[in-house]
Amino acid sequence: MLDPYELTVHTLTLRQLGSAEQLAEINALPIGDVEDALEKAVADGAVMAARGNYMITPAGRAVLDGVYPRAFADLRSDPAITEAMDSFETGVNKQVLALTTDWQTVEVDGTRVSNDHADADYDNKIIAKLGRVHEKTQKVLRPLAHRDPLVDRFLDRIGAALIRAEGGESDYVSGVRVDSVHTVWFQMHEHILRLTGRERPE
Repeated sequence: MLDPYELTVHTLTLRQLGSAEQLAEINALPIGDVEDALEKAVADGAVMAARGNYMITPAGRAVLDGVYPRAFADLRSDPAITEAMDSFETGVNKQVLALTTDWQTVEVDGTRVSNDHADADYDNKIIAKLGRVHEKTQKVLRPLAHRDPLVDRFLDRIGAALIRAEGGESDYVSGVRVDSVHTVWFQMHEHILRLTGRERPE
């Protein structure tokens, strides 16, 4: 697995720009460890700092490209992980993408138009479906979660976003300014792709 330095740099591939606090929220490291790692990564040229936020550099990406095969060799050779990823990509991931489209748009006279969210029943059905997919995803990714606790953390964060969406905070379905279902799902997907050495499907 990744040491705190590597994990902090890795987290910047999941969130393109972020503060130490935002990175710690994703990777579950103590904030002091994240700050120390960022200070070293900036000195190494692996990360750039700008007004309290950080982003990975090409040099940082090159470092990770060398780290991943070593850190995740056993995980990548595990048939149970391969099976879990196949199920994820062909099943729940496609369902979440489709439901996100259904959330953002509605069909009117055979044409897709932006959803103005005036129909609460329609929106609530989408949120309920996302909840069922979330439950299914917990089972699908169980082999990965056994090997990497961050997978469970992502799933918990998606669950927290769903609770807020169910409570009427609609931004928590696909909003980009909050840790919405869609935002955290994207981060989780990128994380497990990097663990397993896969490319994001087109």
